[in-house]
Amino acid sequence: MGMKSKMKKKINLLCICLLGICLCACQETETVSETEIEQIVSQEEQVEPQEIEQSILEEEDLTEYELTEDDLIESDTNEEESRTVYNRVLEDGETFLDGYNNLILEEDVKRSALIYLDEDDIPELLVLKNGEYRLYACDDTQITEIAMADDGSKANAYGPRHIFENYSRDCTFYWFEYVPYQGLLRVHNSVDEERCDYYLRYEDGSFVLELEAKFVDTIWHTYDAKQEIDNEDFLSRLFDVGYDELIPCGYLYENIADAYENIGRTSNTREVLEDFINGKIDAVYSVEEVNDIPEESFVMISYEELYNSYIMGDGIGSINYVDFDNDGEEELVMEDYMGNSIFFDVIGDTVYCVIRASGTADIAYIVEMEGKRVIARTDLTHGGRQCYDIFQYDACGCVVDFFGLYAYFEGSSYTEEDEFWYREQEITMEEFEEKVNSIQDIPSE
Repeated sequence: MGMKSKMKKKINLLCICLLGICLCACQETETVSETEIEQIVSQEEQVEPQEIEQSILEEEDLTEYELTEDDLIESDTNEEESRTVYNRVLEDGETFLDGYNNLILEEDVKRSALIYLDEDDIPELLVLKNGEYRLYACDDTQITEIAMADDGSKANAYGPRHIFENYSRDCTFYWFEYVPYQGLLRVHNSVDEERCDYYLRYEDGSFVLELEAKFVDTIWHTYDAKQEIDNEDFLSRLFDVGYDELIPCGYLYENIADAYENIGRTSNTREVLEDFINGKIDAVYSVEEVNDIPEESFVMISYEELYNSYIMGDGIGSINYVDFDNDGEEELVMEDYMGNSIFFDVIGDTVYCVIRASGTADIAYIVEMEGKRVIARTDLTHGGRQCYDIFQYDACGCVVDFFGLYAYFEGSSYTEEDEFWYREQEITMEEFEEKVNSIQDIPSE
């Protein structure tokens, strides 16, 4: 019997049952008239079919939907609200490593690392649980979970990219980022499907929010702990406080012994990228789902697959090693003959895609501007506009600055009477040309 026929049958049975109940009530109390019974049945017949169908589906456990990422995030949030913050006193003779090991067993942690967040001799324990990072500290007597700043910030491991990076809602993986021994870190969250970057300081056993950055209504907004501040002021404070020295925790381990043995482990970026080019390893192209074992969530792509299909099927036109994030190490930029390009970086032993540009109206290349290397995504081939979107990345593959430089005009060229914009402020034609002339090409290797 099909679903529709089953539904109709149940609707008929429901109406008959309701009619029978009404007749019984009438016989026993003699307070319900036949007219009222007819009105009740008529009202039941007017129930929306969708409501009846949903009721039947729920009864038969046939609800036809899948759990979305939003559902997962909401579920995790509810769990977090009910979760007791971890705090346990070490037993006699129990070392911090024993305590940390017991913690990951008790909490069923799949991946963890040990890092030196502050200046003491005992490392902090970083774990990935329910798609979120948690940090624990030990003072030789007890292990305590470090509370997040009381401002809505969360240390998510998964979430969206900034919309201007790839103009989509793709999910990505956030590596944990910190400044060793300085108590500084950056975590990520998403609010209304927009990524938010929080800069936190560890002090007195908890985190305090110092800076924040996010993209809202096509504008890059930056804040201190109290109010919105200029983008340039934000960059200055990153440097002054020390957030320009953030590094990613590129390795997560299955057990405490491996985590302890590999504290501070680093890799050779160039060698890892060459392994990718030579077909020894694949690169992370996208992220498929939230998973506490990150490598199981990664969608990988080989260099051969890229060469044969990227993007128009014409193969790779050039391969260049160049530092585009000002960390002193060369990253990988691949371009095809149609102007499409893809930028790769390395975290730990993982090659991952930082940004993709689709050519023609989205040509991306590395330039130097105001003393920093940045990625410029340009649209210079269409009439009526000249557009430069400028991205500054740091060593963790995170955007720390974004701004637009635009000219809008009628016809094939602009005049002094047309519109010119820089960092959301209208400027003159002379100022626009001065900014454009300050963009310096970076020679390819």
